[in-house]
Amino acid sequence: MLDEWFSEQVQPLLSGRSFIVRYADDFALGFETAMDAERVMKVLPRRFEKFKLTLHPEKIKIVNLNYTRSEGDRSFDFLGFTHFLSKSRKGNIVLKRKTSSKKLTQAINKTDDWIKQNRHKKLKELNVKLRGHYNYYGITFNYRSTNYYFAQVKRSLHKWLNR
Repeated sequence: MLDEWFSEQVQPLLSGRSFIVRYADDFALGFETAMDAERVMKVLPRRFEKFKLTLHPEKIKIVNLNYTRSEGDRSFDFLGFTHFLSKSRKGNIVLKRKTSSKKLTQAINKTDDWIKQNRHKKLKELNVKLRGHYNYYGITFNYRSTNYYFAQVKRSLHKWLNR
């Protein structure tokens, strides 16, 4: 319902470029111009009401990624990542992603609890957990977060295996 409506009815009416990213019941809309974003935000709740669906008011917001530090939100969280604009090595502006702080803290706490409960088991079982984390979060520009996660897991292993 959402994909077809956006691509067939909304995009042809917009003045700039736009995109939709959807995974299950989560989605993000991107617009080149603020005017397009505001127009779609006015129509979106009515579109959902036709299908007896509602939008979560705390999760709906317009984020201008080009803001300077003091002007407002410059990033947003989606599917466990924080999305933000930054410069690449060549100096081009690119959309970067890093593990959201909430998800990183959750992952570290869960792994710490697992090590505490299963310190008698082989490390192969922990490696499966680490591989799963790296397979999801191991993307371009996310080295710092994955490296921090690994350092915290090593710290936790040292703590619980030396008791």
